[in-house]
Amino acid sequence: RSPLAAAGLLDLLLFFCGRRLLLQIQGDSMLPTLEPGDRVLVKRVSKKPSHLPAIGSVVVAWHPVKPNIRLIKRLSDAHESGLWLTGDNPEASTDSRQLGLIPRTNLIGVVVSVVSSRRSEHRR
Repeated sequence: RSPLAAAGLLDLLLFFCGRRLLLQIQGDSMLPTLEPGDRVLVKRVSKKPSHLPAIGSVVVAWHPVKPNIRLIKRLSDAHESGLWLTGDNPEASTDSRQLGLIPRTNLIGVVVSVVSSRRSEHRR
């Protein structure tokens, strides 16, 4: 599991043009890849089955039971009937192990980069 890239100029420009979402990580479910307080840029994805992100990508999807909650998880597998999403920190993650397959229509996008993180702030 490689770390996510830091946001580049193109990602930031696309964010300011409304082509990327900026989300802040809450909770420990994606440790060590993403820490609480990290901010990530998300590229929206098409709902077409042929446009799914690669297996292993970090994605954002709507929670299947709590419609106002977004899940940021790793795409572990994809089936015709839905997506299998898992947190990198299983002990702290509510994901497909509890929720089952997440409908493909719940997929919002793929995390493309980290804008800032506590780790980079601590290194200063």
